[in-house]
Amino acid sequence: MELASTLTPGPCVNARSVGNKAATLSGTIIDERLDILAVVETWHERSGSITLRRVVPAGFRCIDAARAIPLDVATGSVKSFQNYGGLAFIHRDNIRFQQRTFDVTVTMFEYLYGYATNPRGCFVLLAI
Repeated sequence: MELASTLTPGPCVNARSVGNKAATLSGTIIDERLDILAVVETWHERSGSITLRRVVPAGFRCIDAARAIPLDVATGSVKSFQNYGGLAFIHRDNIRFQQRTFDVTVTMFEYLYGYATNPRGCFVLLAI
C-alpha cells in the first residue's frame, strides 16, 4: 500500500502516565516528524483531560479511550481506585480519523479502534 511509505507512524508507547511526560511525548512527535503516535497506559480518566491535551502538539489531534472512574452507586462517590489504563492516538490534523467501536462490551481493558484516511490512502488502527 502506498500510504505506508508516505506516513511516519510512531511506535506504540507505554507512557505509564502522560501527566509527567507531556513535554517529552510532544517533543518526540515533533522531533521525529511522526504522523501518528499510539500511547497506552495514559492514566487519564476522561476525554478532554488537561494532562492528555498537553501531549498534543499544534497541528495534531487526539482521539482517546479513557479508563472510567468507578463510582459507588449507593453513595455516588469514587470507589477506591488506581488508574492504570487509557489509550490515545495522536495524529496530524491532515489525517481524518473516524473512531469506531466493536459490538462487544469490555470491562477489563480499553480499546481504541478507528479508520484513518489522508489524500494518499487509508488504514485501520487498533490498540488494546
